[in-house]
Amino acid sequence: MPLPVTVVHHIDETPKSLCDRLSVANGFSSNRMFSTMTGIKTPELAKANPVAISKLARWSGENAADLARNRVTTRRRRMDWQLGFAVFNKQARCGRRFRYCPNCIVDDIATGDGRPVSRPYVRAVWLSRAITNCIRHRRPIVEVTLARKTDDSFCRYVATNAGKIQQEAACSVPTQFLAVDAYAQDRMMGVLTEPYLDRFETHVVVDLCVYLGKFLKRHRPALALIPQDLRTAPPREIGFHYAKNGEQAIREIVVAIIRKIRPSGQHKFFFGALGRWLRSNSEQAEFAELVALFQDIAERNLPFASGDMCFIPVSRRYVHSVVSAGIEYGLHEQRVVQLLHQAGLVEDLKLSNGRIHFDVEHAHEILVAASKTLTSRQAREELGVTEVVMTGLLERGLLARVELRNETRNYSRIRREDLDRFRSVLFAHVVVSDSNQAVIPIKRVCQNAGCEIVDVIAAVIGGHLRNVFIAPNDELTISSLRFDRDEALAYLSKVRPTLSVLAGLAVMNQRDASAYLRVKPMTVPYLINLGLLDTVEITNPFNGRLQSAVTVESMDRFQMDHILVSEVAALHETHTNTILDLLAKIGVRPIYENCGNVSRYFLRSEVLDAPIQVQRYKRK
Repeated sequence: MPLPVTVVHHIDETPKSLCDRLSVANGFSSNRMFSTMTGIKTPELAKANPVAISKLARWSGENAADLARNRVTTRRRRMDWQLGFAVFNKQARCGRRFRYCPNCIVDDIATGDGRPVSRPYVRAVWLSRAITNCIRHRRPIVEVTLARKTDDSFCRYVATNAGKIQQEAACSVPTQFLAVDAYAQDRMMGVLTEPYLDRFETHVVVDLCVYLGKFLKRHRPALALIPQDLRTAPPREIGFHYAKNGEQAIREIVVAIIRKIRPSGQHKFFFGALGRWLRSNSEQAEFAELVALFQDIAERNLPFASGDMCFIPVSRRYVHSVVSAGIEYGLHEQRVVQLLHQAGLVEDLKLSNGRIHFDVEHAHEILVAASKTLTSRQAREELGVTEVVMTGLLERGLLARVELRNETRNYSRIRREDLDRFRSVLFAHVVVSDSNQAVIPIKRVCQNAGCEIVDVIAAVIGGHLRNVFIAPNDELTISSLRFDRDEALAYLSKVRPTLSVLAGLAVMNQRDASAYLRVKPMTVPYLINLGLLDTVEITNPFNGRLQSAVTVESMDRFQMDHILVSEVAALHETHTNTILDLLAKIGVRPIYENCGNVSRYFLRSEVLDAPIQVQRYKRK
């Protein structure tokens, strides 16, 4: 039998709220007395216990199915709970708080039916702290902590604080960011609107939006990647903007931020609160898909090594930094940069080595090959020759090299197999014995024949010297070789044809060409690469290899139109830097700049009559 005074049940009202309204409408002094009289246990009512719901239906005259619609269910052995069709975590519980929208309460009092004290009711959406705003009035929900456990009557609270609530309603500040609140409210009602997010529990979606938004706002240099209208939004609204568009949208924005920031050495902490959230839930089944997504993004875009802990242990390495590659392959960091820059795998060399990232698969063969090479110094120590001889072997092409010297490295790189092949060919016809013939060491051969050690080595490799010996107890090095004096002098003392005779026109090798032009050694190769000097290919009769020679005609033609910076400085009796500054002020610059250890040239037509005046100071 219903109570003498009944109230209208609202579709979005909680069972406990209806019980509270019945209590005040019928004049009970407290909800405790009402529960004692009706036999309705409040904790059971909040859980929508069938017995408690049926009692409330009998006393209120309402349908039991309608009363159970907004039930709260705690899932067994877990800390999360279900409200309607949505599952929230324990952080979303109200606890000992009243949550309400002041504008909704004012509307209830003004437009509701029945006694004024029983008109305000608790909406089910207010029970979850995951919903922070009232969708209808577009304003924040107010939270009030209860002073005592017995102060659990919302209607009595409203009656006591009516003036305060009216003032809160009048001073409300509307908000435009309601997407997450609207989504969570739809999930409570069983309405599915976002296909990608709807596959997860509601609390997972809300936390994903919160932590993804914090990650996006954490890195200020990446703020430009966020749409203008969202830059002032709360983090979870920003996260929802990307999360609702699915896995690809999440991947694209996170990868864009990684490439924008390029973390250096601290990539393990790059994800901040998002990373801690994923790691703490990595063993939960409902988080598995998200953990796998962010783990894949991190592995493919940050230099994690196999076995490193990201959100879960890393399965394989996809990306190296210059620092990690140097450690793994045993190479100097600067050398790693040069190798990858030459291969076109890295472009921005202004970044620190820890922030230069590259694909492992593309760089692996290059770095492995480089790690198996020797420096020219290591190679010459094995061959037992000086640096000058080693340079001659490399420049003559008798020993192949994979990396040339440059302005930052004063040595070449040689593959181990090339060095072994050279030694094999060199010592193939050497006789290991204590010869009774008149043999002399290689240095004595050079002194008597007026040639260089490289010429002797070329003759041995070419098969022109057959009587070559080495003592049984000596190491297989060039300095240990012994030669038949008569044979060596007979062959090496021949008149050697010049390069010009071989080419049929006036040519020079690159070393002589540098002296001819009075420039630094690296200048001639640089001019050849620019197409400013002509070369011809000549077959060297001593080693059978093609050799490039520079034509004298092209050097003369080049000098007719160009002049060295140092020559211009000499004409004006000043320093080269002074000339460069003065000419730069009138817009005249060398034909190339930023070229390293290379002599620079001006066009003669631009500098010989240039209107510059060098200031000279009189000596005191």
